[in-house]
Formats: sequence, C-alpha cells, structure tokens
Amino acid sequence: MFLIRRRGNPQRELGQLQNDMDRMLQGVFGADSPLWPAVSGRGNTAWPKLDVSETEQAVHVSAELPGLKQEEIEIEVLAETLHLSGEKKDERVVDKHNFHSVERKFGRFDRSIALPAEVDAKNAEATFKDGVLAITLPKLVPVAAQKITVKSAT
Repeated sequence: MFLIRRRGNPQRELGQLQNDMDRMLQGVFGADSPLWPAVSGRGNTAWPKLDVSETEQAVHVSAELPGLKQEEIEIEVLAETLHLSGEKKDERVVDKHNFHSVERKFGRFDRSIALPAEVDAKNAEATFKDGVLAITLPKLVPVAAQKITVKSAT
C-alpha cells in the first residue's frame, strides 16, 4: 500500500523559503548594508543581461532593458571596457498591494564588460527599440608596423 502525500505548490514553497532566508539575512546584515544585495542574491551584478558578438569590422553588444527609457541609459567606453548604467524606477504600489512574488528588477544598475578588441568609440552607434539596446562599436584598424631608419649621431 502506498501513501500519497499531497504537497502544496513547490514554486510557492521555494519562494517562501527564499523570503524566510532573506528575512534572516536581512536581520544579520540589515537591508541598508552595502552587502545586502550581494548576500541576498538580489543585487544587480548580472543585470542587464547582455549578448556580445564580433565581426571583422565591429563588436556588437545587445542588452535587455525592459521598462527603461532611452534617456535613462548611460553608455561609456574607456580603453577596452564598455560601461552601461542607468536606473529602472520601481512603479509598484506597495501600500495598496500585498505582493506574493517579485521577480522584476528595479533600481540602479552598473555593468562593465571587457571588449574582445580595441574599438573606435567616437564612431560607435547605439539604438534602443522595444526594450533592447543595440550597440555597434567599430574596431580600430591596426596600424601597420613602420621601419625607422637609424641615423648617425655625428
């Protein structure tokens, strides 16, 4: 004889476990601690999600930024590093709703990635459509080696 035990919704139970762990860690570190995002796993270290590809002519970066406006995104290229930053405002109505699950990310993000090649930042282009940022960074043309003639110092 088998006893079949019905359980609740596993996804809900895991969510409750995560909330319980968050409350416990928040008690130790405090929500205002700079360590809280890293400890809770709710930091922005991997947000936004990026795709980086390369052709002979350029490096292409695509970033998912749903819910942001074009003017809320900052892009900077320094040496061989691309920096993306911005802020997604939290539009939840916390005082009128009892949230059971929050998976959408809100807040400031700063993302830096090493580029696979030297790029010409002055001729870079960026477009933003349907929550996807597309950046094209033309590669620098390598300078050919040049011979230098040694002259007599006399």
